[in-house]
Amino acid sequence: MGLAWGRLEGSESLEQGLKREFNEETGFKVKELNNIGVCDFSVLWTLQDNTNECVHHIAILYEVIIVARKIGGPVVQFEGQDSNGYDWILIDDVTPINSSPLVQQAANWFRTKTIPVSRSSYDYRSLS
Repeated sequence: MGLAWGRLEGSESLEQGLKREFNEETGFKVKELNNIGVCDFSVLWTLQDNTNECVHHIAILYEVIIVARKIGGPVVQFEGQDSNGYDWILIDDVTPINSSPLVQQAANWFRTKTIPVSRSSYDYRSLS
């Protein structure tokens, strides 16, 4: 499980890109954005050729208030779409088995209202 994410297109602002990506990946319209902060983390995993790779990620987290509608379901498909749909899970159900490190960082923010200053590390080699 992951969070809505992507890259900016053309001359989009960060806010415009976030709203577009959130809509593309969930079908929801963003009503309000609140910048939570920046976190960074490293992920270690084993590639298909059995070599290990460590990737350093930097993420900007936002709290998003959406225009309410039915929760869960498919999203509009188009060339380049990288989402098959979405679902909501309880914060207490977020685990390394079912969620990406970014989701874990966001869930931790919901629990503590803080973002760690030091880089977090996730070892996914045993989960492959």
